[in-house]
Amino acid sequence: MKRIFKSLIKVFNIAVIPGILAAYLAPFVNPKTFWPIAFAGLSFKVWMIALLTLGLLGVLYKTKMLKYNLIVLALGLPFVFRVVGLQSKSDATTGDFRVASFNTLSLGRHTGINTSDQLERYLDSMDVHCAVFIEYPYRYGKISKKSFPHQVKIRSFPSAGSGILMVSKYPITDWGKVKFTELSYNMAGFMDIKRNGETLRIYGLHLETNRLKPRDYHELRSLEFDSAYNEKAKNVAARLRRSMFKRSSQVSDIKQHTIACPHPFMILGDFNDTPQSYAYQQLKVGLDDAFVTSGKGFDATFLKPFPLLRIDYILYPKQYQAVNYQSTDEIFSDHKLIFADLKTD
Repeated sequence: MKRIFKSLIKVFNIAVIPGILAAYLAPFVNPKTFWPIAFAGLSFKVWMIALLTLGLLGVLYKTKMLKYNLIVLALGLPFVFRVVGLQSKSDATTGDFRVASFNTLSLGRHTGINTSDQLERYLDSMDVHCAVFIEYPYRYGKISKKSFPHQVKIRSFPSAGSGILMVSKYPITDWGKVKFTELSYNMAGFMDIKRNGETLRIYGLHLETNRLKPRDYHELRSLEFDSAYNEKAKNVAARLRRSMFKRSSQVSDIKQHTIACPHPFMILGDFNDTPQSYAYQQLKVGLDDAFVTSGKGFDATFLKPFPLLRIDYILYPKQYQAVNYQSTDEIFSDHKLIFADLKTD
């Protein structure tokens, strides 16, 4: 029996290594060029856990696989640190600029979701200076001008009842919508704020949604491996692929917009993609990730159906330093609210 387990561990290990290597490549391959590799990036955490687990089992059953797994893991350490934060807040260093991003899941429109009043009180208690709110329902609550005197609304189309709400304690000197080449209900916008005599642009993004619901995962888990399962799996994969293609196009539009930006800029929002994705890799160019530089733990910002994925981000320019990153589910949604404390180097 021990020999059988030993053989099975070797077989699974040999299968996992190509999977995690593909996940390493995923951020550098446009899904429109070769979309299957994006699925490896999407499941990066699973591949990483499998690699470590099989390596440890290899030690137990003396397969000598651990050293190979450690080599593979070492090759991907920069990617590992995108999902595992090792930083801690320094009491000696504090920031003077706190920014936040939150997908609100349409505050107040769903049972159990916090209201805009509760959100505003939380932001005041945390002394947030600027924030980007995704899926904000303009007709179901307001953030007062007393807390945030300067606000802009980004809509996918003029009569839309919800969109991206961007709020600031600092004056807004300019703002606008980033036009997407392909039609979408998702959107991106920006506001230029005047802070300490300098202009900083803050982009707020809500990239293409995957259009998957928790019931899709539960249905797949409940089905037998038969024709019905195959059809459902193909449908889910097709929706994911279409979303990846759309995000690729949206990222290209945003990149073109940032190239023409005359100011330092940061990018906040819901990318609907993981750190091991093409979308993240492209948007991160020239910027730092607040979680990577100042976060800690195995953070996940999307909570349904399983709290596994980090898809909400604060990317900031290199002339700033992030001294603290936190996420919270005290304000309830299907996402965590994330915020970072920044200071100028």
